[in-house]
Formats: sequence, structure tokens, C-alpha cells
Amino acid sequence: MLKITGSMVTIAAAALLGACAAGELEAAYQELIYLQKLIGMIQGEVRYARSVLSQVFRKTGEHVKPPYDVWLKQMSIRMESRKGGSLGDIWRESVNLYLRASKLPRGELQRLGELGVLLGGADADLGIGILGGYQEELAGTIEDMHREIQNKKKLCRCLGISGGILIAVLLV
Repeated sequence: MLKITGSMVTIAAAALLGACAAGELEAAYQELIYLQKLIGMIQGEVRYARSVLSQVFRKTGEHVKPPYDVWLKQMSIRMESRKGGSLGDIWRESVNLYLRASKLPRGELQRLGELGVLLGGADADLGIGILGGYQEELAGTIEDMHREIQNKKKLCRCLGISGGILIAVLLV
């Protein structure tokens, strides 16, 4: 009886691990979708308000969820203090500092960090184009991830259950 109970607990724990891994994949996917919306918000503010980027970041930061709110507000503060260097430097450092805790994939964090360098030397119209281009790249990444994520989630769940069964058999 004790062996059966132990086996069931082992299988359940391994299945839960598989489900957690699948949940992490879904969280990364949702984070990419949110980032795309955030970039659209920034692009809209630049296009229609024609505000200075520090004001755009502050205003957008008031309407987004953590950690993006802190990221945008801190960039705004550093830009207004004029002690942080160029926009590209401020942007890259802020991405590394404030967005590392997000669920964004590492490659996307790197691409996002490089976006600031491009924005730093651009006027409003060129900045709108750069943000639009980044949004298109992000849309492609989201599409690719959506195709892959369904199979990977199933694989995580199956491996969790299969691994649990294997461990249970080995223990019995």
C-alpha cells in the first residue's frame, strides 16, 4: 500500500513539474504579446502627441504593468536629468536592469536593448518607422513562438508524466 501511494505521489509531482514547464512557455508567449502592445503604445504617443521621448516614457509608464512601468519611468527620469548618457545607453542599461526579471526570452531582451540605439539617433518620423519595424519583427517572433509552443507544451506535460511513471517503476 505504501509503495502504491509513493508511486502515485511521484507520478503526480512529475506531472506537476511538466505542467509548470508548460506554464513557463505560455508566460513567455504572453509577455511577448504584451511587449508588442507596449511598443504600440509608445509608437502611438510619439506619432500623435509628438512629445519628447522622456515624456512619452513617463506617460506610457503610468499605464503599463510591472516591470515595464518601472523601466519606462526610470528611463524618463534618467533622460530628464541628462546625466545618464545617450538614449541608447540609458535604454540598454535599463532593459538589462529592470526587465531581466520579466518572462521575456533572452534573445528578445537583447533585441529590445538594441532598439534604443536606433531610437537614439532618430527624429520623430524615423522613430515611428523604427518602432513599427520592431513591432513587425516582434509579430513574426510571436507567430513562430505560437507554432512551437503548442507542441512544446504537450511535450513538457508528456515528459513529466512519463518521467514520473519511470521513477515510480524504478522505485517499486
